[in-house]
Amino acid sequence: MIDLDKQVADHERHGARRADRSLGIQKMPDGFALMLDADEMYYYWLRSDGRYGVEHWSKWAVRKGALRAALPAGDQ
Repeated sequence: MIDLDKQVADHERHGARRADRSLGIQKMPDGFALMLDADEMYYYWLRSDGRYGVEHWSKWAVRKGALRAALPAGDQ
């Protein structure tokens, strides 16, 4: 498995930035980061294995998608 920090650093080199702190007391699931794209218009989740979610204007919708993606395959 690839390290999440390495994945985040790669996306940051392309202009995105990590936005986990914008969730306040809420957290992303373990192994996930909330990212804001280079245009600062859309959020997406990034997982430690390199997979990422669809872009959305709502960070809460992205967090919900990450929570769903963190579930075991049979629980979705």
